[in-house]
Amino acid sequence: MLGPGEFRRVCRACGRAEELERERCSACGADLNAMAVPPDNGFVDENPALRHVDPNNRVELDRFNRRDEAELACGLLRFHRIPCELSSMVIPGLPADTILWVHAEDAELAWALLADMEREASGKDKDVS
Repeated sequence: MLGPGEFRRVCRACGRAEELERERCSACGADLNAMAVPPDNGFVDENPALRHVDPNNRVELDRFNRRDEAELACGLLRFHRIPCELSSMVIPGLPADTILWVHAEDAELAWALLADMEREASGKDKDVS
C-alpha cells in the first residue's frame, strides 16, 4: 500500500495506479492527463452496491472534519466505481470526524485517486495566486 509520501497518478479509464512521470497508462494506453468521462448509465449514487462496504472487510481510508468534504471524496470514489461508506464516531453531543471506509482490496487505488485529486486541486490553487 502507498504511504503518505508516495504519490501516483490514476488512470481514469481502467483505474491503474501509475508513476507520476508517466503520460500514458501502461495497462490500457489511455492519456493520464485526460479528464474523466461520466458514466452513461445514470448517477453513480443510484447504485446501491457503491453505497455499502462490508464491515468485516473494510479499512479506514481517511477522516474529515467537515461532512461535505467527506461526501465529495466518497462521490469521487463512487464515480470511479469504488464502493465507499461514511460514518462518524458515535459520541453523542460531541463533534466528531467523519470516517471514509472502503473495501480492503480497493484501499490502495482509492488512496491514490484521492491523492491525485488533492494534488491537482493544490496545483490549481497555486496557479490562481
